[in-house]
Amino acid sequence: MLYPVIICNKRVSGGAMNCMLSRLSEEELVQLAQQGNTDALEKLLFLYRGFIRYVSQKYYLKDGDQQDLLQEATIGLLEAIKAYDITAKVKFRNFAFLCIKRELDSAVSRSNRKKQQILNEAIPIYAYVDKENARYGTEYYAGDNLLKNEKDTPETNLLEREGLEELIAFLQKELTLLEQKVLMLRLEGRSYREITVILEIQAKAVDNAIQRIRRKVLLAYNKRKSA
Repeated sequence: MLYPVIICNKRVSGGAMNCMLSRLSEEELVQLAQQGNTDALEKLLFLYRGFIRYVSQKYYLKDGDQQDLLQEATIGLLEAIKAYDITAKVKFRNFAFLCIKRELDSAVSRSNRKKQQILNEAIPIYAYVDKENARYGTEYYAGDNLLKNEKDTPETNLLEREGLEELIAFLQKELTLLEQKVLMLRLEGRSYREITVILEIQAKAVDNAIQRIRRKVLLAYNKRKSA
């Protein structure tokens, strides 16, 4: 079914605008929203608030809460509004459901990958004395090998015993805000150069933060070992 082009008079009062929008189908509201009509967009967000909540309740984020899921679902709805083809032979509600579900599925997958990534990579990142006593700084900056996994390091053993929850608690307690930001960006696979741009700091500051992280974790390990 082809929908006629809908043109809204921006000078219409708020009450009259709401009255007019209430007479439109969801597909027509989407068309208006795609044309930049904020009233139509807000109307769609209002209409779908219950639907978003219902779908979100079926999901669980290991590192988030229900509010995070609602935000992800809302992003999915906004993507649906943006991408919906008004000439398609599918109702917008069905299309929106697929987009919302896809966004939530992606959020859960990212959450699971992030947890596994921390388990696999977070502690090896801290090992600042390797078997060959290799120097850090220049080598790591040029080679960008910071996420290289090393087996049987004290830090790896620490992670295996204490688990992810205690690791996160340690990071939040012992690391400065800058160190936490640098660490998370490195775990995301960001290069030194990218981190300097994102955080607006010098490369030396990034390297110094990594060195401090390593020292703090090794100190925690030694304390644990001697306890």
